[in-house]
Amino acid sequence: MTDIERRNAYLVLVLAVFCFSFSSIFIRLSDAPAPAIAAYRMVLATLLIAPFALLRSRKRIASLNRGDTWFLVATGAVLALHFLLFVSAVQNTSVASATILINCHPIFVAVLAFLLLHEGSRYTTAGALVGMAGIFVISIGDLGNGNVVGDALAIMGAFMEAVYIIMTRVMRKRIDLLTFVFMVNAACALVLVGICVVGGVPLWPYSSDQLLIFLGMAIIPAAIGYTLYNYSLKYLMAPQVSVIQLGEALFASAMAVLLFSEIPSVTIFAGAALIILGIYFVVRTNGKKRQAIAVSPAHD
Repeated sequence: MTDIERRNAYLVLVLAVFCFSFSSIFIRLSDAPAPAIAAYRMVLATLLIAPFALLRSRKRIASLNRGDTWFLVATGAVLALHFLLFVSAVQNTSVASATILINCHPIFVAVLAFLLLHEGSRYTTAGALVGMAGIFVISIGDLGNGNVVGDALAIMGAFMEAVYIIMTRVMRKRIDLLTFVFMVNAACALVLVGICVVGGVPLWPYSSDQLLIFLGMAIIPAAIGYTLYNYSLKYLMAPQVSVIQLGEALFASAMAVLLFSEIPSVTIFAGAALIILGIYFVVRTNGKKRQAIAVSPAHD
């Protein structure tokens, strides 16, 4: 890889992270219920990729065996819970807390990989402990302002994203990316629509402003951000991607200050520093051995 390619990859990744940061802003701007926001985001995102998937991967989709199909559906259900928790978190805590905590998923991935896949090292253990300390600091800081419920939702959302990533690692060994993304997104969209129907959450009508917000979530964080993110993964290693990805919280928090006068507390900065350090330790060993896995950040 040349220096120009490396520099361009960094710029593309930063731009992708900037696109991801719009997700929490769109959620905060919307006054729709959390299940409806999550459902519209995934239905529209699935419709955007459907033509490409059906054109290029139609035969591979049709040839999936029953076991793989149900595993993909289960992965989509996990992703649906993640999105629902993330949207609910943004509605119940600060943008800064939600985006920082939701991006601590590498810490949970490390724990699950150690327990389920028997992967790990001293860096993994140290990173998990430091990252958990950062989560604790942010949550304790939010106890007094009523945001602790949103923090808890974000932490659960990060855990569900970790489960999604572990499931992805298992399935992506034998299924191509486009087939995987389409099937999982479609299952996720159906689960979220089902949650809305069962829970009595209205899916229609919504104002044109709300529909534009839903469309913006599908285009900017999902379509544009996802494409740029996967391009950068070809050239950058896991530690670089994981740490830079936390820039989403920086961009989102800056926009929240400008749009909502939402100023992050000192404990959020302290907790974020610990989480960044923890994630660096968690991904350090894996980053030396292989490039980051080409999986879109689920919550975006």
